[in-house]
Amino acid sequence: MSAPYPWLEGPWHRLLGTRAHPVQALLLTGPRGTGKGRLARAWAQALLCEAPQPDGAACGQCPACHWFATDAHPDFRLLALQEKAGKDGETRMATAIEVDQAREVVDFVQLSTYRAGFRVVLVDPADSLNPAAANALLKVLEEPPLNTVFVLVSDQPRRLLPTIRSRCTRIDIGLPPVDQAAQWLAGQGVDDAMNLLALSGGTPLDAQRWVKGSELDERRDVLEGLAAPGRLDPVTSGDRWKTLSPQTWHNVVYKWLADLLAVRLQGSVQFNRDFAEVLTQLGGQADLSRLLALARAQANEGRTLAHPLNRVLQLEAWLIHYRHVFD
Repeated sequence: MSAPYPWLEGPWHRLLGTRAHPVQALLLTGPRGTGKGRLARAWAQALLCEAPQPDGAACGQCPACHWFATDAHPDFRLLALQEKAGKDGETRMATAIEVDQAREVVDFVQLSTYRAGFRVVLVDPADSLNPAAANALLKVLEEPPLNTVFVLVSDQPRRLLPTIRSRCTRIDIGLPPVDQAAQWLAGQGVDDAMNLLALSGGTPLDAQRWVKGSELDERRDVLEGLAAPGRLDPVTSGDRWKTLSPQTWHNVVYKWLADLLAVRLQGSVQFNRDFAEVLTQLGGQADLSRLLALARAQANEGRTLAHPLNRVLQLEAWLIHYRHVFD
């Protein structure tokens, strides 16, 4: 079994070399879209496999591997965000991993293993643990039970408790070389790989996500509007873009503002290369203090994307501030 992605071969073989005596608390960090979650699951399967290959990778054929593939292995637990029903009855993804979930994991690791091998707990995303859940988990990380392995995955490790980070062996997953990422994307049937990688900040899995669904068309619609701030009507545009997912809107406009800032500060366009000419023109016209304030506000908005805000009013207010950047 090879690494989940070609740019993960180094960390994958590093992990396999420790299979006989794995660290009991592992922290995989790095940018979103680099495959950390897939690497963590592959490592969990390798640890639970009952007929591993000579290099330590999972065989994919034994009963343990079949159970793992169906999320039914009795010695594996995934601690992740769960769907919750809101007051309006609508189901939404929770914004944090709750303490009750962590306590269930604590109870789980106190039991004897079912298959007399390793027990694995995968926490993904670990930076979504709320304070109470993090403290509950910390108690078992300090003294993990025998043959128990915790694997934590995080895009933002600084959001983890320092005491949790200090008890983990950390492996950083960096961005793959651009040529390698572009070659992999081409092999997946993705056209215009270089522009998509730029748009995704060099993360190949995010680049691949752009071509699925309607996000690329939605992005172009938004950016064509932002490219002409003098003709932008906040009311009309806010109503047109209200159906965009908050995450899509945030990703598109945050990178647009980042490119505007780069140009305004005598840098170059990094993300939206297909709009480089427009960005170069607009960047020279932008009021720096207003642009910085809007970019900071947009960065903070990234932490509240799941909150049930009035989208139309929120978009109208944002677009009014955006127009003022070019007054």
